[in-house]
Amino acid sequence: MEIDGFQQLDLEKSVPSKKTTPRRIIHFVDGDIMEEYSTEEEEKEEQEEQSINSTLDPSKLSWGPYLRFWAGRIASTSFSTCEFLGGRFAVFFGLTQPKYQYVLNEYYRIQNKKSDNKSEGNRSKAQAAEVPNEKCHLEAGDREYGTIQQDTAEAIPQ
Repeated sequence: MEIDGFQQLDLEKSVPSKKTTPRRIIHFVDGDIMEEYSTEEEEKEEQEEQSINSTLDPSKLSWGPYLRFWAGRIASTSFSTCEFLGGRFAVFFGLTQPKYQYVLNEYYRIQNKKSDNKSEGNRSKAQAAEVPNEKCHLEAGDREYGTIQQDTAEAIPQ
């Protein structure tokens, strides 16, 4: 029996007694419980993050690195703030809209007008404009364009 007890103690010593705690415990409605353990890769990543965060503790830094740390933090915070406010001001003042949008709109309006003229035929020379503030346009080169129609006999004084 002593031999069995001795062998059992040797086995307990040889197996690492690393007690792992679950990273997350999930309780289901039906009463089941599932324990989720972290993997070795996740543990290594957590240790690396902790080592990075522990080196950036400003209370443990000397004067040179301390001033460099705060200068970097102030610069990054200032840049982020300026970027945020710049975007908000651009939207407020309308700087996000295209500068020559009215030219593009006029171009598309003319293109649509030309395609309508081709599809419908040349039914009238003057068509109503789509924009309500504009007057009717006449095609250049016609007799009516820019002239007052009068009889030639009335135009010549006798």
